[in-house]
Amino acid sequence: MAKEVRLDGIVVNSLQQAMLLAQDGSHIQLSSGIFHDGGVLTVNFVTIEGVKGTHLQGFSTKGKGTLVIKGNNNEIKNIECSHVSVKDNNGACVRFEGTNIKLTQVYFHDSEQGFLSGKNSGIIVIDNSRFERLGMAGQAHGIYVGSGELYIKDSTFLSSKDEGHEIKSRAKKTVIHKAIVASLDGRDSRLVDVPNGGVLEITNSVFQQGNNTSNWNLIGYGLEGIKHNKNEIKIINNTFFLDRKNGNKLFHIRNQSIKTVISDNTIIGKLSGNKFDDSNQLYKSSKEAGLILSIPSIH
Repeated sequence: MAKEVRLDGIVVNSLQQAMLLAQDGSHIQLSSGIFHDGGVLTVNFVTIEGVKGTHLQGFSTKGKGTLVIKGNNNEIKNIECSHVSVKDNNGACVRFEGTNIKLTQVYFHDSEQGFLSGKNSGIIVIDNSRFERLGMAGQAHGIYVGSGELYIKDSTFLSSKDEGHEIKSRAKKTVIHKAIVASLDGRDSRLVDVPNGGVLEITNSVFQQGNNTSNWNLIGYGLEGIKHNKNEIKIINNTFFLDRKNGNKLFHIRNQSIKTVISDNTIIGKLSGNKFDDSNQLYKSSKEAGLILSIPSIH
């Protein structure tokens, strides 16, 4: 079957054409296959949807990325994207410049950046997705959210490279629930970096810091200055695998006055620079804890 792009049920020549001609509420559908294609979307309430095997590969536009989303309230669904590179080393599978977006069942990998947003981002939802081997020169990351509110659930972030963070968020609220965030063998930096504070909630997730990481902190908070009005932290009911042989600082914060709850977590490995209350269970090894790190297969 030949590759195909449909705009509101009608076959068009390319994804770029579909994004250009789309109107508010349009539905763009891509068949299985490798597409060296992308474009700029300026309208609202549009879904860009693939099927199993839909892969956007090695394409960028406007010096920004594969899908440049300027409209509002759009969704990208069931899309694989890889090998995105631009002149300023910040090429993203999705460069988001609108307000409110949802990513569902996307697999972004082997690019300079997976997702990048700027000002006035609104609500960003990442659901049931995977980000892998992303990063560039310590300035590009698995995802980099510049504003708004970020909600991550049921998603996996693995092996950021070249000192990139798996998740970097300047959002006023960052919520991570039922996620797996792991260095594995990557030369990454922090697993989660929330440099300007805000509300941070991390629950029911699994974190692993690998031995090749360039930063002994797993989670950083407010390290570039607090810039939000509401600032509080909840890190509850997570499992941490601390596999950096020279020690691991689970949580790094400078402003000790911020309300912080770190409780009911399982911490496995060599913990350095932190002390937590007795609700947190500490183990020297996975064998002692009776737990191993399990990474789900690609959807």
